[in-house]
Amino acid sequence: MAFLKESFESFNMIYETILYGDGIHDDTDAIRERLKCGGHVILSKGVYLISDTLYIPENTYFQLQMGAVVRLADGACCCMLKNEVGYGRNITIEGGIWDGNNSTQKRGKVYPDKPFFMGIVMRFEEVTDLCIKNLTVKDPESYAIQIRNVDRFTVENITFDFNMLRPNMDGVHIQGKARNGVVRNIKGATNDDMIALNCDDGYDDGEKGIIAQGDIENIIIDGIFADNGYTGVRMLSCGSKMRNVAIRNVFGTYRFYGISFTHHDIIPGAPVWFDGIVLENIFASKPPQDPPVDRKFIDGIDRVYGEGCHDGAVRYAPIIWFASGIRCGNIIIRNLNRIEEAITDARTIQIDENVHIKQLYLSGISQKFISCLPPSLIDNRGKIDVFIKDIQESEEL
Repeated sequence: MAFLKESFESFNMIYETILYGDGIHDDTDAIRERLKCGGHVILSKGVYLISDTLYIPENTYFQLQMGAVVRLADGACCCMLKNEVGYGRNITIEGGIWDGNNSTQKRGKVYPDKPFFMGIVMRFEEVTDLCIKNLTVKDPESYAIQIRNVDRFTVENITFDFNMLRPNMDGVHIQGKARNGVVRNIKGATNDDMIALNCDDGYDDGEKGIIAQGDIENIIIDGIFADNGYTGVRMLSCGSKMRNVAIRNVFGTYRFYGISFTHHDIIPGAPVWFDGIVLENIFASKPPQDPPVDRKFIDGIDRVYGEGCHDGAVRYAPIIWFASGIRCGNIIIRNLNRIEEAITDARTIQIDENVHIKQLYLSGISQKFISCLPPSLIDNRGKIDVFIKDIQESEEL
């Protein structure tokens, strides 16, 4: 132990600011000092309290070892980790627990000398070669990980440990423009979209709200696991294009949608376009209501959207949803196996009115309802130019 203590003290001697890691003293300045020169920065086991944003430069590998926790201080009301905005390369974040401590935070312009606080734990923008891996995000005020304007990125082996205390507690939120990325092995329920691919969406630049826009293309999402998830993957286009996206190996139960195609009228009248989208190996269903689910999942939705919204979502929100106004080129859905234990009228695939799909290919799709009579597998109210399907419905109880 004496050797470890001496080594730790020797390590800190090269810096002006002491790194405590005791969960009591503020480690913001000490971590900032270690990050500012880039390279390989390591936090060993301990609890590191921060009261302001950490900034990571390019060419930096920031590693939290087993047992390391970075926790946002009470009332800090700031993003925990950002890159230095501007053209940047080669940033890796690995390991540890990032604790947003949301019960003591408040969104908005809380402090006159700090940017508007949106509740984000990590935000990265204008980066090439970004990697975020092998870590847990706990109790963010809103977004766990937000990415915008990136090329060549990987987000993998991420666990969400959310208390469902706030609305809009998203998981991995990717905004346009974004290209050449992989998101894989994502686990744990969220209180909004577990993974969002949003070409066009609201974005806080620190002082005012704007709409971030840009195409999203060449993306793989592989391996999503959630019990009582909100929505597994939400895709959004409203002015920019989404193309060449593969979403596969989706498991679990979802209160709203397994996968959704949306526009949310972000820019009224703007063109909506999805093309080259492949959904495969989907094993999703609705969360069972008997016995009742954990109250935090119910309250997390009803508190914001109104009493009964949670149960209504379980009852009616489909597994795959094409919202009204969606426009698509080629869409492939294959190997979707739904075994439904909840009492629900939710369709497996729902295509709303005013949807136009040039070509839809369905293969190896089946549903089996255990506790109630099944609704029709597909509810199509839109227009499909070429519809190729190989599906199987079961009415076994």
